Formats: sequence, structure tokens, C-alpha cells
Amino acid sequence: MKLSLGEIYGLTRNLQKITCKELPIKTSFSIYRFLKKSSIELEVLENSRVRLIDKYVDKEPLEGEEKVVPKEKVSEFNEEFSSLLKEEIDIDFEPIPLSDFGDVSISADDLIPLQKIFKE
Repeated sequence: MKLSLGEIYGLTRNLQKITCKELPIKTSFSIYRFLKKSSIELEVLENSRVRLIDKYVDKEPLEGEEKVVPKEKVSEFNEEFSSLLKEEIDIDFEPIPLSDFGDVSISADDLIPLQKIFKE
């Protein structure tokens, strides 16, 4: 399954809302597999984001402060980071049939962002 890094980021955030529900074991396992595979990509994304911040930071922050991209460079940073989020990754994952969720109720707000990994 091809997904952009931005999609992977959004999917994992929304899937974590569902993981607290009682799900059939097969469905829980499928979600766990997706989260495990996507966590590797998200770690690479985060490392790339940090390196990108380092590229635009003019000076090292004081101890205990976070690195901040200067205002005059924020649009350049956002452009590069947006480009990175559009990168597509191939994740070995089969969409989960909605019927595998049984009687679990999921709100439309939670379901809509997840539609790429579910099938009817």
C-alpha cells in the first residue's frame, strides 16, 4: 500500500484513538501491525524534521530551550517539510475490512481519516 508520510502521520494519530476500544483480536493485530510498520517511517520522518530544523537555525539555543526556526526562514522550512510529507512510502499492509470491527462503534470523525486502511 502506497501512502505519503503525511498520511502515515495522520493515520497513526487517528488509529491510536481506536486502539483503546475493545476490538476483535484479528482487528487489533492488524492495527498493531500497521502501527509497528509505520513507526519506523515516522521515526525517519522525525529525524529528517530535526535535521531540517538544524539547517535553518542560526544559533544554538541556550540549555533547556528548543531550537526555533527564525521567522524569516519559516516559509522555506515549511515548504521543504511539506515536500517531505508528500513523499510516498510502500507499506506492506492489507486494508482492514470494516466487518472485522464487529459491533464496535467508531465515530465518523475517527473513521474518515482512516478510510485508506479500511475497506467495505
